[in-house]
Amino acid sequence: MNPDELYDLHIEIKELSRLSQELIEPSLVKYDLTSVQYRALQLIVLNESLAVKHISNHLKIRPAAGTALIDRLERKNLIERCHSEEDRRVVYIQATDGGKETYHSINCCFTNIFNDFYGVLNEGETELLKQIVGKLTEHVSSCIDDPC
Repeated sequence: MNPDELYDLHIEIKELSRLSQELIEPSLVKYDLTSVQYRALQLIVLNESLAVKHISNHLKIRPAAGTALIDRLERKNLIERCHSEEDRRVVYIQATDGGKETYHSINCCFTNIFNDFYGVLNEGETELLKQIVGKLTEHVSSCIDDPC
């Protein structure tokens, strides 16, 4: 492919990302969550208990931003802070029952959206797309971490 075609492909991928975000945004707005808040809630629900540092690292945000994010989710009664019994300085984050219900409700909406979104692809195409996106993500991440 020539540079113009590659740039056009890049723009199409960017547009696809924007459109997919537009599809899921109403589900998040309904629950008064941002996509980052949802991702944090997802991490917490799926892992049962996490330290703020782990959440910040996984979401690739600064620790101060992670703390602010956890504060917002706590004010919404979706998560709670629990002190470690071994070391009171260590604080773990757990989902409340309401947080689990919210996550599962949103996840159900997302399942329907994504089944429709990716439904135009057959199983082989879906698997190939997953491999290609993973390969590109890994390469671009390594270029950012260690400039090519």
